Amino acid sequence: DNVDMILDEMRPYLIQDGGNVSIDEIDGPVVRLQLEGACGTCPSSTQTMKMGLERGLRERIPEIQEVIQAMPEGPDLTQDEVEVILDGVRPFLQVAGGSIECESITGEKSVQPSINLKMAGSSASLNSVKLEISQRLQRHFMMAGLQVEWL
Repeated sequence: DNVDMILDEMRPYLIQDGGNVSIDEIDGPVVRLQLEGACGTCPSSTQTMKMGLERGLRERIPEIQEVIQAMPEGPDLTQDEVEVILDGVRPFLQVAGGSIECESITGEKSVQPSINLKMAGSSASLNSVKLEISQRLQRHFMMAGLQVEWL
């Protein structure tokens, strides 16, 4: 109840940005929160969790040792699911004379899975294109620790 009361004070800031937060689980001194709406897919969600929510909760409830983000279940990390995302960006890369392939997926069941991609053509050197593809993959799979490596 105390955790929920403190979160109620913080919610207006999240709602203002199109998001919200809910308690997924409280296991002793560890609180697992689910960021919802725009907050769940925001690139700053880790900072919101640690600097905002965790800090606010720990200041008011010193018994809390850690606040972690619960990740919603995404699809399984498979070659076919990676191709769904890559198929969405291939037309844009082809216009610029580029291509992209998934070379391999490693650590599918580990805490730090990795998707290894190879991009060719003029867009291969553009970090903004790589960042956009990485973010699309991370939003799709909703896996903490997912790494996108460029070969």
